[in-house]
Amino acid sequence: MELPKRPLGDEYIRPGGYRELSARLASNPKMRELTALIMYAFDQRTRLLPFLFADWRIIPAGVRAVADSLDGAGLGKSRVVFQLWSPNVKPSRALIDGKVPDILLISSMQIHARKAYELIADAHRIPESQRPLILCGGPKSIYEPWDNFGLGKHGEINADIAVTGESYVLLELIERLLNYQGSGETLRQAFVRARNDEALHGIPGLVYRVDPPGGQEAHLVDTGIQRLVQYLDELPMPLAAFSKIEPPHKSETLKSKPVPADRIHKRARIISLIMTQGCKFRCSYCPIPAYNQNSFRFKSPERLGDEMTLLKQQLGLRNFFGTDDNFLNRRETFVEIFDHLASRRIDGRRFNKMVRWATEATIHDAYKNMDTFQQARRAGLRALWFGVEDLTGTVVKKGQAGNRTEEVFREMNNWGLCPMPMMMHHDGQPLRTPGELYGLMNQVKYLRKHGAISVQITALTPAVGTNFFDKPYENGHVFANVGGQRVDEAMFDGNHIVATNEEKPWRKQMNLILGYGAFYNPWNFLMSMIRPKRRLAGADIGMQVIGMAALAKTTVDSVKWAWRLKQGPIQRCEAVPGSKLPVVKVRPDEIETKRPTAIPPDSAEVYGINLPTGKNTKDGIELPILAAG
Repeated sequence: MELPKRPLGDEYIRPGGYRELSARLASNPKMRELTALIMYAFDQRTRLLPFLFADWRIIPAGVRAVADSLDGAGLGKSRVVFQLWSPNVKPSRALIDGKVPDILLISSMQIHARKAYELIADAHRIPESQRPLILCGGPKSIYEPWDNFGLGKHGEINADIAVTGESYVLLELIERLLNYQGSGETLRQAFVRARNDEALHGIPGLVYRVDPPGGQEAHLVDTGIQRLVQYLDELPMPLAAFSKIEPPHKSETLKSKPVPADRIHKRARIISLIMTQGCKFRCSYCPIPAYNQNSFRFKSPERLGDEMTLLKQQLGLRNFFGTDDNFLNRRETFVEIFDHLASRRIDGRRFNKMVRWATEATIHDAYKNMDTFQQARRAGLRALWFGVEDLTGTVVKKGQAGNRTEEVFREMNNWGLCPMPMMMHHDGQPLRTPGELYGLMNQVKYLRKHGAISVQITALTPAVGTNFFDKPYENGHVFANVGGQRVDEAMFDGNHIVATNEEKPWRKQMNLILGYGAFYNPWNFLMSMIRPKRRLAGADIGMQVIGMAALAKTTVDSVKWAWRLKQGPIQRCEAVPGSKLPVVKVRPDEIETKRPTAIPPDSAEVYGINLPTGKNTKDGIELPILAAG
C-alpha cells in the first residue's frame, strides 16, 4: 500500500532546519571523529535492458547524497562502495583509518535486496564490541523496512535501524545518538541505550527492533512517516562524495585510496542530480506522489546552474541526468530553469556547449509546453524519458493517447531533443493487433516511426509502496516458485514475468524480447545511417548499437526464464508479503510535533535559499512556499 500522509501543515521540517542541524553537527567534536562506510547493494542478475552498460557509468545519487550530507555535517572520513564496481568488499574486512567504521550505511532498491541482506549478515561477523551501527536505507527500507530484520536461519541477524526517510532523518538520528554516547562508547552502544530509553520516538522516519526483557515478544518500532526538506536548495552541494568513491576491483578489503576526484570523469560518464521531486499524477503502480506527500519540491535555477557548473569546472563532468519524477510538472518552475541555464556561461562559453542533461517527464505536460522546446535545447537539455506505458491509455491515461505522442516526438526531433519512451506490457495486451495500435509490437513500431531514439519495455509488476502492490497477491497472480526456482526480489525488475493471470506466461515473457527486437535490430540500425535524423543522427545510431548489444544478453536471460515458465510447475503466493515481526507504531502524542513556518519570499536570503517568487496554482500544484503554510 501507499505510504500514509502526514497531517496537513506537518509535512515539512522547519524552513532552514536542515542547515541548522548540519551546522550543529559540524561543530560537534564527536562528529568529526566518526567514520562511515556507505555501500550501495547491487545484484548483478539485474544487469539487463534497459540499463545495461549505462549502469556502469552512473554512480547512484542516493549514496552520494548521504556522503555529501555527512561531509557537510562534519563527518569527512567516509568511503562510498558501489557494488557494481567493487562487488566483493565485505563490511567485516573494510577498515577506515585502520579501524572498523563507526557507521555502516547500506542503501538498496527492492531488486538488490538480497545483496543488502548479505552485507548485514557479513557485518554480524564483526565482534559485538566493535560492530558498527548498521543503518539501512534507500527504496527497499522506505517501503519494506521490516525485511532488514529477522534474517538468518533463526532470525538472529538484524540491521540496527532502517531509515525510512531522507538525509535529514539520518542526521537527526546521529545527533540524538551523539548526545547519548558516553566516553569510550561506540555509536552502536549509544543506540542501544537510546532505544531502551525510547529516546528515538520523536524522530519520524525510523524502524528498529526491540527485544523486551523477560522473554516478551520481539517487535519492531515504527516512528512514523518522515518530514521532508521542503526547499531543496538547503541540501549540500553534490561535490564531496566524488572524492570518496571506492575504485573498481575484486578485493574484499578497501583500497588505500578512493578514486582521485580529478579522475572520476573517466569512470562515471553520467551524473545523476536531484532537480525536482513530485508528480501531479496518481498512477496506481507508482509510489512517487505518496512518498513526496503529494507535494512538488524543486531547486532554484541558480542552484541547478551552480551545481552543473561546479562539477564541470572542478571534476570535468558534463553529462547529467535529473532524477526527476516529472520535470515538466509545473510550467513556471521549469521555464525559470530553462531561461536561467540558457543565459549562463561556463568559462566564457555558452552553457549548452559545455554540459548536456536529460530527465523524465510526461507526454501530457510535454504536449502542453512544446513551445518551450527551443529554449530547453539552449539550456542544455538533450533527452526526455517518458512513461508512455500504453499508447491507447488502457493501463493509465497520462495524455499519451491519440496523436499527442506523435506531435511531441516530431517537435522534439525538430529541436534536437531525444524522445525516450518507456512502455509497460500488461495482461491482455497481445503482441500484434493488425490494423490497430493496441498490440505491443504495433506500439513499438509506431514510436520508432515517429522519432523515438530508444525504448524501454517492462512487464507490469507489483511495486512496493503502491496501491497496485496488494491486489495481485490477493488475486493469486504472483509467482512464488517456478520450476523449482524461488522467485526472489531480483526478479521483480520488470524484465521477468513474475505476476500474471494469463494461461501462458511464457508467451508474455517472449513478447518483451520481440518488442525490443522490433526497435533494436540491424534494419533500423542500417536505416539510421541511410536516412539519418537531421539533428539526432549520432544519438540514433549509438542507441541502436547499444540496444542490440544489450538485447543479446537480455534475450538469453529471457529465453531461459520463458522455458522455465513453460515447463513449470508454477506455485503462486498465498498472501501479501509483510513483516515477520509485529510492528508497533509510535502514537502521535509520543512524537514531537513542530509545525513549520513558511518562508516569506522576501526573507529567503536569511536562510541562503534561492526561491522563485511567482505564485501559481495551475493543475492543483502550488509553490512550496504556499504548501507549507
